[in-house]
Amino acid sequence: MKTSFFAIPLILSANAAFAQDVQKNDTTAGSSYDLEDLVVVADKPIVQSDGAKLTYNLQEDPSTKGNTLLDALRKVPMVSVDGEDKIRINGQENFKIYVNGKEDPSLSANYKNIFKAMPADAIVKVEVITEPGAKYDAEGTAGILNLITITKNSTDGYSGSIQATLSKAQSGGSLYGRMKKGKLTMSANFDYANGRLVPQHSDNITTLENTLSSDAGRQVNSMKQRVGFDYIGGGLNLSYDLSDRDLITVNSNIYAVKGDLLKDKSTYSSIIYNADNSIRGEVFRRIDAQIANTGITAGTSWQHDFNGNGHKTILSYLFNHGYNKLEGNLFTEKSSGVSLADPYEKMLNKDFNNEHTIQLDYENPFGDGKHKLELGGKAVWRRNNTDSYNLNGDSGSTAELTDKSDLTQIQDIYAAYASYTGKFGNLSANAGVRYEHTRMGINFHYGDTPDFLNHLNDVVPNAGLTYSFSYTSNLRLAYQMRISRPSLSQVNPFKQTFTPNQVTMGNPNLSSEKSNKVSLTYTNFGSVFGGNIGIEYSSIDNSIAHTYTMIDDVLYESYGNMGHDRRIAIFGMCNWTIIPRMQFMVNARLTRQMFSAEEMSNKGWNLNYGANWNYSLQSGFKFNLYGGQKTRSYNLTGYNDGYYYYGLGISKDFLKNDAMTVTLSANNFLQGHNTYRTVTDTKGIRTTGEYKNSNWNVGISLSWRFGSLKSDVKKTDKSINNDDKSSFGAKSGNGL
Repeated sequence: MKTSFFAIPLILSANAAFAQDVQKNDTTAGSSYDLEDLVVVADKPIVQSDGAKLTYNLQEDPSTKGNTLLDALRKVPMVSVDGEDKIRINGQENFKIYVNGKEDPSLSANYKNIFKAMPADAIVKVEVITEPGAKYDAEGTAGILNLITITKNSTDGYSGSIQATLSKAQSGGSLYGRMKKGKLTMSANFDYANGRLVPQHSDNITTLENTLSSDAGRQVNSMKQRVGFDYIGGGLNLSYDLSDRDLITVNSNIYAVKGDLLKDKSTYSSIIYNADNSIRGEVFRRIDAQIANTGITAGTSWQHDFNGNGHKTILSYLFNHGYNKLEGNLFTEKSSGVSLADPYEKMLNKDFNNEHTIQLDYENPFGDGKHKLELGGKAVWRRNNTDSYNLNGDSGSTAELTDKSDLTQIQDIYAAYASYTGKFGNLSANAGVRYEHTRMGINFHYGDTPDFLNHLNDVVPNAGLTYSFSYTSNLRLAYQMRISRPSLSQVNPFKQTFTPNQVTMGNPNLSSEKSNKVSLTYTNFGSVFGGNIGIEYSSIDNSIAHTYTMIDDVLYESYGNMGHDRRIAIFGMCNWTIIPRMQFMVNARLTRQMFSAEEMSNKGWNLNYGANWNYSLQSGFKFNLYGGQKTRSYNLTGYNDGYYYYGLGISKDFLKNDAMTVTLSANNFLQGHNTYRTVTDTKGIRTTGEYKNSNWNVGISLSWRFGSLKSDVKKTDKSINNDDKSSFGAKSGNGL
């Protein structure tokens, strides 16, 4: 039986309290305890971990009510969110995002827009999978971020919940329902969020110092954004028992985000200075831009049990569709000196992502359940299309086409895997290998850029050994290899010129990168304390890194397979059950980051830590305090300054069976805005960015639960997981 080491202290602490209560009685006369009537009162643990996967239960954390999902992720151990809303797992950006175990390509490419709009209440728990096995796709060097929206219950009939939220960050509501009748089980959810009542504020100042040019020594760009948005999401899950050994499931999910810059309050300005610090030219522009992100997922699975003892096979199909659009209009209201921009510019970028996946999995336990063999195969056919263009001129009616990109990215993946898990006394072992053949390329439908097609063959092994000293403590040694393929935005050669004299473009000649990681982790449940401590070394060669080139005073930013990434990390996590209703959790990770490429190198230390305190009263009140910090982090060409965060939450249960919960929450409320600083320095070009955003939030949330349901919504034991695309530096032109 697999038990969370954070759940065990609750039980042991309660048993200790029971024993102390018995010892207080000098005699046993007149005192009796019926174990069937003894109830251990304790909250579900917020954090659970088994060494290879960490789970953060958002529903047990009242401080996340009324927050966005992006804000809630700041509290999850091993996950960090920087000032530019980039998510990192263990300090790395290359990870995959799942929803209920299924990868969504449009979500992975545009998570910053969606997570800022998605309410945290729509997510039940977050899983951080740091050791994916051979049955997972080989892509994603940092791991997998899995968002769980399915709620389990143990009552019969039907059940549901209604929730409403009003906060500075967003307002909205959600509906969730489950029912079972005969062999049919169904669940459905709907979520809505509005971020237009109090638009998001951000100011970004970028200073470009160019020692390679005598004409333009320095350029200062300033952008003010006021963004409003709407988010709508929903899902439907069905399962039907064809027989005692056959189960079929159908699932579908859809989301849509629509946002826009408030054109009267969103501006851009740029000033160019000569080498003697005199102004060479300046421009002031008004911005009118809109974004639209839509994702649709639909799939089905059939599971057949051969003997009811875990010997089974599963056949699955999954379809994903994503649509992402960015449309921007820039109006020049002031311009002097050197011409930095045309009076009018229009940008339009549209991405369409479609993929079909078929997967077959087979499991066969043997040797009285102490051994298990897993085999499987998978085929993915993916077509990603992008259509982009720029118009420049004196006005919208006279603007002419200056740049255009129309292309289709081809990515066909054929994979097979085999893995073994066995237990030999106190020693457990697992090993697996995955083979992936990739056919990838780009067909250009406009211009004279030649089409290209590459074939990649990757063999990806993994292995792990766990020695159990006792039921509550173990030592685990693990090895993981992962690969990263370039994303569409990284290979798209289309030139984006949102900022004058700065061009962002992809590199069609990118190839995949490989990562090797070795970790040693000691875990001890303890009676009151529970946690782990470990050390990890990872190495990435030929990694995808940013490149910067100055041509005719124009800075070109792109990507190249030119980096070597080495990291040594010491990490740990501890959960203290002070009393059965009070918990304190702290986690920390210290990493030595080392980068090199050709004539460049960079290195430094990074510390990431966080703490979380929870206390529940018998009266129904729940209290939560949290906070943390991330120090400066490094990359090949520079660094990102650190930041800190904090917050609190108070909730109270009402009505029979605590059916209604009211939650008050607040975070980062002692300052009007946070400031984040990034520095890039390479080959005579130094870029300094200062990003300010108003991320404080206060809010109130109301939740009402009704009905009951005994049988959970069933799903087949395996589902399709497409985690084979790189998330590093994803710039599809859809962010604001």
